[in-house]
Amino acid sequence: MSDVVTVAHFTEPLEAEMARLRLQSAGIETFLSGENARILEPGLGPLELQVSSEDEVDARAVLADPGLPNEGLTAE
Repeated sequence: MSDVVTVAHFTEPLEAEMARLRLQSAGIETFLSGENARILEPGLGPLELQVSSEDEVDARAVLADPGLPNEGLTAE
């Protein structure tokens, strides 16, 4: 089993969830450290988005890519 590394920190759960979904859609398994603690005690600390050390480079590249403007929208 490979080590887990933190690739991003979030204070807002929605931002963490959006980043996690981006990585999952790229086929990268993710872990959100601190998620359960925040449900029990809001404001307890930052959420850490973690991935396998083998996926770290790809995960950082996905998170750094802003995408194309209006990506996914179609013109009528």
